[in-house]
Amino acid sequence: MQRKGWMVAAAAALVSLTAEARVTRVVITAQEVIAGGAPFGDRGAYEKLTGTVYFEVDPRNPNNANVFDLDKATRNRAGKVEFSADMVILRPVDASKANGRLFFEVNNRGNKIAQTMLNSTSVTANNNNPTAPGDFGNGWLERQGYTIAWVGWGADIAPGNSRLTVSFPIAMDKGKPITERILTEYCDRNFAGGTPFTLPLSGSVAFKSYPAVSTDKSVAQAELRVRPSDSPRPSGPEIPAGELVPDSQWSFANCPAGPPGVPSATDICVAGGFRNDRVYELRYRATDSPVMGLGYVTSRDFVSFLHHARTDDAGSPNPASRIATTVCLGISSSGMYYRDYLYQGFNSDEQGRRVCDGVYIDIPGVQKLFLNYRFAQPNPFTVQHRERYVPDTNFPRAYAVRHDPLFGPDGEGEDDDDRDGNDDRGGGRQAQEFDGILKRPRTDPKVIHTDTATEWWQFRSSLVDTDENGTRDLRQPSNVRRYLFASKQHFPTKGATPTRGTANRQCQQVNNQSHYGPSARALLLALDDWARQGRPPPAGRVPRLADGTLVPPDQASTGFPSIPGVTYTGRYNGSGDRDFGPRVEGNSGVIDYLIPVVLSRHRVLVPRVDSIGNDLGGIRQPEVEVPTATLTGWNTRTAEFTDGDLCDLNGMTIPLKRTRAEKAAAGDPRPSLEDLYPSHGDYVSKVAAAARALQSQGLMLQEDVDAYIAEAMAAPVP
Repeated sequence: MQRKGWMVAAAAALVSLTAEARVTRVVITAQEVIAGGAPFGDRGAYEKLTGTVYFEVDPRNPNNANVFDLDKATRNRAGKVEFSADMVILRPVDASKANGRLFFEVNNRGNKIAQTMLNSTSVTANNNNPTAPGDFGNGWLERQGYTIAWVGWGADIAPGNSRLTVSFPIAMDKGKPITERILTEYCDRNFAGGTPFTLPLSGSVAFKSYPAVSTDKSVAQAELRVRPSDSPRPSGPEIPAGELVPDSQWSFANCPAGPPGVPSATDICVAGGFRNDRVYELRYRATDSPVMGLGYVTSRDFVSFLHHARTDDAGSPNPASRIATTVCLGISSSGMYYRDYLYQGFNSDEQGRRVCDGVYIDIPGVQKLFLNYRFAQPNPFTVQHRERYVPDTNFPRAYAVRHDPLFGPDGEGEDDDDRDGNDDRGGGRQAQEFDGILKRPRTDPKVIHTDTATEWWQFRSSLVDTDENGTRDLRQPSNVRRYLFASKQHFPTKGATPTRGTANRQCQQVNNQSHYGPSARALLLALDDWARQGRPPPAGRVPRLADGTLVPPDQASTGFPSIPGVTYTGRYNGSGDRDFGPRVEGNSGVIDYLIPVVLSRHRVLVPRVDSIGNDLGGIRQPEVEVPTATLTGWNTRTAEFTDGDLCDLNGMTIPLKRTRAEKAAAGDPRPSLEDLYPSHGDYVSKVAAAARALQSQGLMLQEDVDAYIAEAMAAPVP
């Protein structure tokens, strides 16, 4: 009788949990057929749904316990926290032609960028509001039959340009918004090559600013510092202090024509204007912090709703019917989002179900996102030159559960991927000695994590695969595959004209626009098959210590050729464990140490290169395996933009000389095209062989093999 009573109580609790609202309403405000009704292969025409999703969460539910400051949000009469987000869905007009899988992209700063990568859309495509035929590139995602969805998550995103926005509650204390002293930074990333007098405190009109509590600098506890770079020389985890800017030289004001301007709690004004060779660090007391950790809940609950629900609470039908498998994607900062989302346990919905069956994490390196914090800043990201105050690389860095070296030597001498790391609170360095990003086997997804060469230099990608001392390779868990897109730069656009970065003058060399979409498409289908059918994807391909393809960044170690006119400094984004203060734990909380205290130094390694200067190890697409140029993931800044620092997320394209005579005249140590390819036919046959080899390994699709061969036949090589 007691057991029966327990079962009845448990069933009642489950019904109660099921009834707790997550997505309460989906309001569709626009529905239109896209691409003029043209069919996407056998899947037919697609339509676009635009609208708003309304959510509720219960702060008392343990599945929401990881949302920092949720207890500081205003509640409705039922004790729930309400919020909303923009949404967009693309789906086949004929529902019977959908493939039964949801493809969900975590947007990047409110922007939809998946089709740039997977559909090879051009620079003229309207990715944020895709409607015309040209906005869908080769239509690859649609031709697969996916239901494609996006939802807003960033409370810092300002409306405009069809960006996805949200409405989150502000963190309150005793009926007033909480205030904290915060740090934000301005650099050439914000100046677009100009020398503006004024900027929003966020750095850009595309992002909302945290207002200062007063335009009076003493009341706002404000100070401005300036330095040439956030990175020491040689590279390391420390941040140089910079010089204090006199109060007479700046103010809280909007002054587009120069000081004094109009006092403003959301703008900064600098006498003489901002300089491209300086980084500006502003510290001030801010107010109006949204509960930013809800940005993880919007993805969690929207994907879960699309997967499982029949209707919303108002009886409106689920706009994504018959979903059997969910495949999720995050690119760049959104890849950092997914590393942190998984770490903090958000891939389990309120009923304990797995949310994303497979997650494709693209180009975040080792970094996690600055999101689940009070006064979070998910827009900045750390590179060698700037924004190195961001909390992004503290333990754990690896996917497998392993020993935190800050607790002392690990006597086992191996990564501890077989340990039970189930800690549903997702604790960090201060909380537990063993930790990892994936530690919840019941709800952890299958993961493919790809990085370009840029991430090894700028986002410390080697620390995903090695220990902190860079002395041994780590084993990845069985549900993770890691790949390097060899000799690629961070997120290139197919067919884009190479430039010299910001204002076409930031970098010493033109950048690298070679596209990794062909292999990304193959890997997405491999992830889909893995998540849906259990079919393993291709073996991981990253540089390794064991085979000598992962090395220190100096030129002698990498083997990079001494190419005339190319500056090699060997700089990289230094890394180490850092202390952000007593209120930070598990990559969430409140930052008290605005400039973090360095606790340890990590050994960051990069790919070794071949005689051309192209990366060894990783996936070498035909333009790397059969080269006509040296292609890198790093570039060097010009003097105007701080000479010698790395040029943000730009690589280099350095064409090979056409003939032996041109090579000799230039003193170029690399072979010429004439040396490599005796005839045009020889070049075409080598490209075809390289593409077919990748296809045989599951790393390229037939349509991309055909495209490579056609492009080689049209190329004037040698």
